[in-house]
Amino acid sequence: MFTKEGDIVMKKKEQELLNYLSEFSKPIRSAEIANALNISVRSVKNYVHNINSLYGKNIILSSRSGYELNLQNNYSLVLTNSSDYIPQTLEERSFFIIKQLVLNHSAQIEIFDLCDSLCVSYSTVKSIISKMNKTYSSYNLEFYCEHDCVRIKGDEINKRKLLSYVINEESKSSIMNVDVLKNNFASIDVEKLQNIIFNTFKKYNYYLNDFSSMNLLLHLLIIVDRELNGNELNDGRNEVSIDNQVELNFLNEFIEQLETTFTISINKYERFEIYMLFKTNANFSIEDSSKKLKELVGDNIIQLIDEYVEDINNIYMVDLSSKTFKTPFTLHLKNLLLRAESGKYTSNPMAETIKNNSPLIFDIAIYISLDLAERFSIKINEDETAFLAMHIGSEIERQADNKDKIPVAILCPNYHNMADQIMNSLMLNFGNQLNMVGSIHNENDFNTLDNPVSILFTTIPVTNKIMNTYSNEPLDVVLISPLNLKSQFSIIQNAILQAQEKYRDRKLKVKFNDFFEPNLFIVDSKLKNKKQVLAKLCDCLLVQNYVDTNFEESIYKRENAAGTAFGNVAIPHSVEMNAIKTSIAVAISKEGIQWNSNIVHIVLLLAINKADRRSFRALYESLISLFSEDKVIQEIRNCTSFDEFKSVIYSALGEKENDYES
Repeated sequence: MFTKEGDIVMKKKEQELLNYLSEFSKPIRSAEIANALNISVRSVKNYVHNINSLYGKNIILSSRSGYELNLQNNYSLVLTNSSDYIPQTLEERSFFIIKQLVLNHSAQIEIFDLCDSLCVSYSTVKSIISKMNKTYSSYNLEFYCEHDCVRIKGDEINKRKLLSYVINEESKSSIMNVDVLKNNFASIDVEKLQNIIFNTFKKYNYYLNDFSSMNLLLHLLIIVDRELNGNELNDGRNEVSIDNQVELNFLNEFIEQLETTFTISINKYERFEIYMLFKTNANFSIEDSSKKLKELVGDNIIQLIDEYVEDINNIYMVDLSSKTFKTPFTLHLKNLLLRAESGKYTSNPMAETIKNNSPLIFDIAIYISLDLAERFSIKINEDETAFLAMHIGSEIERQADNKDKIPVAILCPNYHNMADQIMNSLMLNFGNQLNMVGSIHNENDFNTLDNPVSILFTTIPVTNKIMNTYSNEPLDVVLISPLNLKSQFSIIQNAILQAQEKYRDRKLKVKFNDFFEPNLFIVDSKLKNKKQVLAKLCDCLLVQNYVDTNFEESIYKRENAAGTAFGNVAIPHSVEMNAIKTSIAVAISKEGIQWNSNIVHIVLLLAINKADRRSFRALYESLISLFSEDKVIQEIRNCTSFDEFKSVIYSALGEKENDYES
């Protein structure tokens, strides 16, 4: 099965088999199927096995009478996620192969099958594999051809990282966009709802970043749309109490504005749904709400969510274990079951957009829908499946949004919601730099946090050394007073800046050999000007097959737009991130190189593949910081070999580490 983004779930013949069986309401013998599809009986059996394995469900039933589809309302979901688009670009073909090997857990793919699926020659497949090894080299995986098959070799964790990149690239057309929401919820005044969110949160001094604001807006639009169409939810349970008076005041005012503005009535069950959306999007600790959530949805739903999180992690290598995802998703799943029982399904105006733009995420949602349908003997349609996909896509997008932020936690005794107040203040003032992992009340609880942490802000002294699980070094612990936090903002900002710099420097040290190499290092006093240097360095990259023949032209396009010389250093690069392999070619001249109106002694030619853009950004910023030091520049000017150059870089990074610790 193909999609517009080069996604693959099943082979073309497997899709044809599904379509063929969908025409009949009785079992069809394998010989008849084989004849109709022009394949062998053995292939029919293999295709049935593959299709059922993809979703872990019997999409196709087998009996003595033959094969037939199981529950038309279930298999139809699988059929709706199909398309005949054939991957065209190197990236699309690469993603196709990666998903076949990693997502489908295939030990190998026959090259001739790939030729058929991609409509390319045998030699083209071999060329694609060769380029993939360069493009994804930073993931420490090897794609290789053996006995007319393509295989992948490497650690499981690196396969997960590569698949995570593929998923993020696929879903880069974000659904978190006001214009998209306006188009899809045309009957609701989206701007009015935005204003209610903004003004109420501002009045109560609650932090809401751009992503959380969009996420909350999306879920509230779904609730308002549901109410306007007479599809309120109520499972008959009593209202769950809210102990915090400020939060209760906020909730009452917020809901009153929703009801007045949109002429709707929100019941007790839905009040708690909105309350949990508030807690998960406003960066509050939701530990205290876990018991209330369990009261509302029951142990069975909580256990089911944990089961799905584990299954999706194992099958799709997507981590959905954060409470930020699980809490609203648990509520949504409970609501979905209530709707299915009453037959009141919610229409989803964004279903087609999600299915087309994020096919793999939609496929994960199909996995859940198929299981729910079988487990509870209910029907889950495409609209409801798209809602599940929206939750999953939002979490993947949230994780991507947080990757460039410093992960922090708060250690503070549980007294008058002090931890929440500090957390909110930090996010209001430093939210664009911080990813708030959570809060703990005792240093012994540090290991209970969901994710690794780089900085621990604490209001009490820490007696034991706590390790940073990112770097396996002692954690940065910053002691702050819970009183007059504003006067300590400079201390907090310095801690953040230092953590950012340490992260970048660590990346440079770890990734140095991925991006620098002796074949791309030149010391030549005969190189006198920019044209000579760029020609020489581009030729080095071309010989290694790290760039194509248009690379030098794209370098000049960027150079003509604006100079790339900074003092004694020039850092030319292409406008596009179109390198086959991310690399840095280095030229050093003790005498100097004429670079427009500058004289430079060091040239770093950047060739960037977009698969490395995130890690490369950190490395680039670390290099800029290093090359702003006169001492480092002077030492590099005197380098005569690649090993000397590497030694200078590592030595300079070591000195910075010592400065951090002193």
